[in-house]
Amino acid sequence: MKTPARSALAKGTGALQQLMTALARLAEAPSSESGRLAQLLELGPPADKGEYADLFSFQLYPYASVYLGAEGMMGGEARDRITGFWRALDLEPPPEPDHLATLLAFYAELSAATGRINDRRSSLATERARVAFLHEHLLSWLPVYLAKLELLTAGFYHRWARLLAATLETETSRAPVPDRLSLHLREAPRLPAPQNVGGEAFLESLLAPVRTGFLLVRSDLTRAGQDLGLGVRAGERKFALKALLAQDAASTLDWLRQEALGQARSHAASTVLPATARDFWRARAETAAKILESARNTL
Repeated sequence: MKTPARSALAKGTGALQQLMTALARLAEAPSSESGRLAQLLELGPPADKGEYADLFSFQLYPYASVYLGAEGMMGGEARDRITGFWRALDLEPPPEPDHLATLLAFYAELSAATGRINDRRSSLATERARVAFLHEHLLSWLPVYLAKLELLTAGFYHRWARLLAATLETETSRAPVPDRLSLHLREAPRLPAPQNVGGEAFLESLLAPVRTGFLLVRSDLTRAGQDLGLGVRAGERKFALKALLAQDAASTLDWLRQEALGQARSHAASTVLPATARDFWRARAETAAKILESARNTL
């Protein structure tokens, strides 16, 4: 790749495909190649393995199924849908089809294939597949993920996230706008009210972004404890959240309500999310805020 990143955004499909390939590689754990790619993309010194692990192993897991699945966990139906895309194109799915690096690399391959095919019918079919993959499996969740990542770090991955978001925004502007939501979002269950499902099920649902419309990571719960003057339990998010609620349920629910509203405003202001996805994430977060307020008032 010889084209600097900022110029690549203005030079058409080939350069964008190369840029996406490089961004995909930087979504993997740092390697000997990371320094060269970071330099070519004008991102400054690359992150080390410790920073990568802190962000992607303990905060924002780089798997689409976590953000699109009803359980907020890796795997499940969300991963199956992504796997199905490979099979629909008569391709063998990779071992981790919903990993961010895999998704970006596959999108880059579809972009490159569109330009290589001489047969018009095949080229149009590949272009339709590219646009479908973009809207179904990238734009349905990745802009929300990147916005959160930008807030968590001021280092290398902050710059990487901003460049990837700019690239997606360019791709969005060039792709036909679908008239309906991604299937992931259309089929996503809503956040239930605690009185309907019980406290334990409600607690688990709060950790599923596609239900709540907002992302809640470990550092958020640490921040909640600091803001509220409460002790924060180390370990999984569910147990940390449960400990906060046990100490002061009213204040914790109100803190979560404010967090939901803040992220709803962020979604509404996004220039990367397509309109339908933007409205989905905003509405989900606003609804979550109302449910949290109701739960707070019934204590």
